Amino acid sequence: MQSEAERHRAAWAFYGIPRPAQVAFRRRVVEARCEEPEALAAFAAVGVSNTMRPPVMVYDDVAAALAALPEAGRPAIEVGLFGQALTAPGPVALVREALVRGRADGLDDGQLAGGILVVLESYGLLQREAA
Repeated sequence: MQSEAERHRAAWAFYGIPRPAQVAFRRRVVEARCEEPEALAAFAAVGVSNTMRPPVMVYDDVAAALAALPEAGRPAIEVGLFGQALTAPGPVALVREALVRGRADGLDDGQLAGGILVVLESYGLLQREAA
């Protein structure tokens, strides 16, 4: 059982997500209350069926359910609930995406390697070597 302080801290976590994600999430909660099928399916994907509580309380349940999901499955569900992925992609997904985009742009191996390095550095997954 959560203490009052834990509940208060969890409620503030909702306000830590990007503003557009907050707005999208509130809209999805309202849609679920109106029994919109897509919104109900989005919440059902994380096992949340009671959306009649305030959005910050519903967010607590959703956040707990998302944490229990495999990391690879979170972004797709987050897009349905928040309008954007909140979980940063892992390095393997980033490398794959950089390769797909680079190949589509016709980059050679050296350019692809440079692009991958830039992507990994931008996500803080790789430290730039000192010159």
